[in-house]
Amino acid sequence: MSKKLDLLHSDYLFLSLGLGIGGGIYLLLAHQPSLQVGVIILTGIFYILWGAIHHAREDEWHIKVLLEYILIAALAVTLWLSFTLRT
Repeated sequence: MSKKLDLLHSDYLFLSLGLGIGGGIYLLLAHQPSLQVGVIILTGIFYILWGAIHHAREDEWHIKVLLEYILIAALAVTLWLSFTLRT
């Protein structure tokens, strides 16, 4: 297996773990909506940072890529919060 393929797998494994941990903490805080909001926002920030680091390591970093990650994270956080904060 090539070194580049190993790097990609480790990057995506790290992303999966980070998102999974964020989701797990979110579920553990089911009775504390204010803390859930923080977890959602931090998970979105993690996703943006992961995307920037991943693409920088792959020599594919460009401001458009970063903006894409920011917009997707903002959309996901906004949608998630709209469902979380409904009472």
